[in-house]
Amino acid sequence: GAGLSTGAQSLGPDGVRMKKVLYMGDDSLTGAAAYLGGVLTHNGIDFDYVPSAETLSAEKISGEYGLIIISDYPAKNIPENAANILCKKVEAGCGFLMIGGWASFYGLKGEYHNTPIAEILPVDCMTVDDRDNYCHGLIPTIVNDHAIIKDLPFNEPPVVCGYNKVSPKKSSLVVLTLQKIVHKDGMIRVHKDDIPYLVTGLYGKGKTGAITCDFAPHWVGGLVDWGKKRVKAQAKNGNEIEVGDVYVQFIKQIMDWFLA
Repeated sequence: GAGLSTGAQSLGPDGVRMKKVLYMGDDSLTGAAAYLGGVLTHNGIDFDYVPSAETLSAEKISGEYGLIIISDYPAKNIPENAANILCKKVEAGCGFLMIGGWASFYGLKGEYHNTPIAEILPVDCMTVDDRDNYCHGLIPTIVNDHAIIKDLPFNEPPVVCGYNKVSPKKSSLVVLTLQKIVHKDGMIRVHKDDIPYLVTGLYGKGKTGAITCDFAPHWVGGLVDWGKKRVKAQAKNGNEIEVGDVYVQFIKQIMDWFLA
């Protein structure tokens, strides 16, 4: 239900209370949200969860959060008053991350391009269907160094299988792009695309981010299995997942940067 919490506030290694995350979308914790929810739980990150079918209340968004995540969550479920509170929180220093999906950015039906949230994103949304489902796979490629990707094995990259098309804002930093794998006449090659994948920025005092792919099937592709070791994880009230250890570390480093 609304306000579903993973439990008590977590303490960091120095005994200081860690900032809490508000995570909205990806269906439910027994659906696609089992992935990000499970990894957050595995990494000891306390979060409240709002399922995709529930409306975001002004009361919920007014809570004390260090990071707000929207992932495949319908814009129509965010009333204007809640959207305005969200934007003011980010301007005052709360982090904000949008993760790709059919109900992220423009998505299937024009979700966020005409909302106050479009202003705080580090990318501009399209004004038409922005989804590119790409079954042949896309390879994440480093464009700029960043704490989020430090020491991750991008020399042995995974493939992802879809994304939302966006345009980075001039003040933003493109950290990762995607390059399409092309199969033609029995030959496989990598097309040198500059498709934005991970983009960071600032809105007021708040760190902002856009990840144009998803962390759950099906767009996640092989990213979910990145790493040689397997990790089992499960959010409270969620389904158990088994994923790759580098996938877990990648998400951890994203959270560490936003919550620092």
